[in-house]
Amino acid sequence: MRLEEMSAVVTGGSAGIGRGIALQLAEEGADIAVADVREEPLMDFKEIPTHERVEEMGRESCFIEADISDEAESKAMVETAVKELDGIDILVNNAGTNREGSVEHQSFEDWREVFSVNLDGVFLCSKYAIPHLRESEQPRIINISSQVAFVAWPRNAAYDASKAAVSHLTRQMAVDLSPDDITVNAICPGPIKTKKMKDSLADFEIKNRYDEKTLTSFVGEPEDIGKAAVYLASDAGRYVNGHNLVVDGGWLAGDFFN
Repeated sequence: MRLEEMSAVVTGGSAGIGRGIALQLAEEGADIAVADVREEPLMDFKEIPTHERVEEMGRESCFIEADISDEAESKAMVETAVKELDGIDILVNNAGTNREGSVEHQSFEDWREVFSVNLDGVFLCSKYAIPHLRESEQPRIINISSQVAFVAWPRNAAYDASKAAVSHLTRQMAVDLSPDDITVNAICPGPIKTKKMKDSLADFEIKNRYDEKTLTSFVGEPEDIGKAAVYLASDAGRYVNGHNLVVDGGWLAGDFFN
């Protein structure tokens, strides 16, 4: 197992992409602290919480309730994870939210909420994890950005802008943390079959649009992002730093053609 004897914190790990990442890291031997505002998977089928599933896989795990947009809660979350897992080797900044709207029509409250989770959360969790990551022999920070860091979607001003900021913050952090050999990379998912997206795919027109633009014969699953995270966290990714890894089934590559 590529991550045996390593410990990881996954924010937003109760459901969707975060859950997929946590389970793939655990599959490769990592112990997992799941940080989220809720424990339940929020799926459309019966499933146990992520940390319990990780324990079933034979790994150590815990759930930490935390709003990572709040400084005190982010700091406490990191300290709890360090105590429960006896250190941190990998921080996955996955937690995110969205409020649709153009600049003209979006409220400032919604704009700030999106940035407080998507960008401030990355800043805060990283800030308090870095001193502990310095103690690791293989320290990694993996930020979850999005394909919309590079292209704009209609009525998605706050989310698009916040993810572009995460992608560039990833590069900047890589520069600052290079003396400590802490690599910092981002994964930029395209369409992934989370519960929210599965609900959207019930609409034929939306499903047809995804089928047209995704070059692979299928739309990705949360585990596909998890496998990318395993690569970046493992020794195989040791020379990758300051990079934004697009995992989108070829959506961006074929965007002009489509």
